[in-house]
Amino acid sequence: MDTTSYIFAGIGVALSVLGFFLKRIKEEVDIVKARNARLEINQARNFEKIHNLEKLTEDRREDIKRLYEKING
Repeated sequence: MDTTSYIFAGIGVALSVLGFFLKRIKEEVDIVKARNARLEINQARNFEKIHNLEKLTEDRREDIKRLYEKING
């Protein structure tokens, strides 16, 4: 084999190693994307729960104000 064959073999090995690591990184990125999507869904759900609780407490506060006015009215 002459030097050209060695160069092409070295380039081939380098590309296969690079492809292997890129595939591993892509799998890790996909896992992180899935976790991120799950976290976004949970965060949206929690935000909606907090919004509903705030509305409920505000309604309760208005009810207490009305009761206080009736008692002291």
